[in-house]
Order: sequence, then structure tokens, then C-alpha cells
Amino acid sequence: MKAHQIPRLFCVADYDKENFYCAPKHQRVQSSVAIREKSSNSFHSMMPPQKPQLKLNEEQSNRTREVIQRVKTDSNMPIPLRNGRNLSITSGVTTILSNKTFQIPSKIENPQLVNAYKNEIVTYMRDRSCKSNFKMTAFQLQTEITEKMRSILLDWLVDVHHKFKLDPETLFLTISIVDRVLELHQISKSKFQLYGVAALFIASKYEEVYSVPHVRDLVYVCDNAYPKEEILEAEGKIISLLSFDLLTTSPYRMLNVYQETAKLEQKNFMLCRYLIELSLLEYPMIQYSNNVLASAAIYLVHKIRRIHPSWSQDQMVSITGLNEIDIRTCAKEMCNLLQGQDKKQFNSIRKKFSQPKYLEVSKIRIEKRPSQNLQTLQY
Repeated sequence: MKAHQIPRLFCVADYDKENFYCAPKHQRVQSSVAIREKSSNSFHSMMPPQKPQLKLNEEQSNRTREVIQRVKTDSNMPIPLRNGRNLSITSGVTTILSNKTFQIPSKIENPQLVNAYKNEIVTYMRDRSCKSNFKMTAFQLQTEITEKMRSILLDWLVDVHHKFKLDPETLFLTISIVDRVLELHQISKSKFQLYGVAALFIASKYEEVYSVPHVRDLVYVCDNAYPKEEILEAEGKIISLLSFDLLTTSPYRMLNVYQETAKLEQKNFMLCRYLIELSLLEYPMIQYSNNVLASAAIYLVHKIRRIHPSWSQDQMVSITGLNEIDIRTCAKEMCNLLQGQDKKQFNSIRKKFSQPKYLEVSKIRIEKRPSQNLQTLQY
């Protein structure tokens, strides 16, 4: 290495470069050590003088020694922390142990759930859910698209959504966009998948933070059937058709609001979500509002798991605004969907919910009897 190639840190040092490189190796090492010591001393000389340490009297010193001695003799002695927990020191490993007086804050005490405005939020979501009902006129407008083709497309979108590991709300918004476009614009059979993947792209931008798929990934999942330019053009057309109005509720979001009142356990909540996603593929189920779908899923799960009361008049009716008779028809159709899943052609949702991540709720089987009603359900 030439002199001008030496890093700046070493060029600043005060030594004779020619003699340094000509000297033997051990002298160069000694020289480098001396340079480091010199630079270290100069660095410490620039630091401000430290404050003098506090001198303890004899009583304070003895008290400190007693505390240290107690910690050494009893390694499991709990040290209280400010948040009410205890820190236990055991063989050099620190573990946080729950104190008897410490309790996990309930959802009511969580300020992020803004429980002070919960009634207003639920009322707004119920009103929005009623306004966003579909007119059931999509296939009167469409000449090439059928209900079966819609189910095929949505089954494929469920699989793509799962592969990209997107948020659950993204899936519901994607399907809502597809159904709204079907009622507003006539789509050819060759462009139906294009509109579906463009709807997924829009919903990802609306709901996701870090997991928005790139356009080239969408081109790949479509097997290069549509170039990047066509996907972006379809995205702009969908936004124009919807007048940039993407705000909507979903049964999944309403289920999240109702789960605390319904006292759903984790597996029961996942079973409710499974029932709601099964309803997405069936076009006749869009006649029910999101409020009815979420309520019917809770009602059916309570029937399946034999939780009494299945529909509490004091709690569930007050928060949902629905009586048992209002959701019973939808719950029966959900039950038929659940019983007929083994014979269905579209199985992306069933495969997804058969994984341990989703507590394998799709493996639950319900006996089908000739005189079946919601009062005699068994699993």
C-alpha cells in the first residue's frame, strides 16, 4: 500500500512513513501500539473531567453491603419493578414472573379500543352495512360471466391472498370490489381474471402496510396472461367506476367488534371466521348484510358448541340490533354450506382453515339428520 492510499486515521498519526515501512515487523507493531496509546491519551484528555463520586458514610456502606450479601445468598429473591411484576434472577438468567396482584389489562381498559366511543362506532358500522347491500342484479347485466365463474375467480383469489400472507380484511375488501364492479360494468370472460387481480391490488394498497404485492408478482400469478400496463389500466378503471369510494364494512370487522360481547374463545372465533369466508364464495349469500352474516356465524357456533344462551337478549340483541328470528335463516344456510364442504369443487378456504395456524376448524364435521334443525345440531 502506498502512502497516499493509507486511510486517513493512520495518515494523521505523527510518524515517519518511510522509516515505518522499512522497519522490521516487530518494530512496526511496537510503533503502531505507541501510536494507539498516544491517540487514546489525547482522546481522553479532550473529555471533560468526571464528577466526583458520592462518598457514603459508614451506616450507608454497611447497608449496601447487606443488600449485596442478601442478593448473593438468595439468587431467587424477587426485585419489584414499577409495573407490578417481579424480576427473578436465577443462575444468570432473568425471567419475569407474574405477581399475584398483577393482572393483564382487559379490553375495556385498553385505550386503543376507544371503548368510550364503542356504541357510536357500532351504530355507524351497522348503518354502513345496511347501505352497502348489493342489489343482486349483477348477472342480469353480465352476458358472459356466470355465478360459477365468480366462485372460481374468488376461490383463486383466496389462494393468492393466502400465498401473499395478506391481512384478512384485504380479502373481504377485494371480494366487495369485485361484486360492486359486476353490478356496474359489463366484463368479458377473458378480462374477468384481470379485474379480479386489479381488485386485489387496490385492496392491498388500501389495507396493507408492508405487504403490498408488486405488479410483477401479480403478472406472475396470472401466468403472464396480462402485462403490467393492463393491470394498471384495470386498476384505474375500477377506481373510476366506484368513484373512489372504497370505504365499506365487512362481516369480519363486525365479528371483531362482537367477539367480546359474545365471549368467543379463540377456536370459536376462528370457526366463526371460517363460516363467514365460506359465505363469500356463494353469490346468494350477498343478500345478507355484513351485520347479519357476523351475527349468524356467532349464533351458529353457539349452537354447534352447545353454548347457552345461543343468542342473549340482554347483550347480543342490544349490540347487533337483531333478534334470533332475524338471523336464523342465514344461520341455516351457513350450516348447509358447512355440511356440504366435502362435496364442493372449490376447496381453497377449507385447505386454509385445516392448518394448525387456524386451529384446524375446517375438520369439524356436523351430523346431518333428516329432520334437522338448529336445535339438534351435533358435531
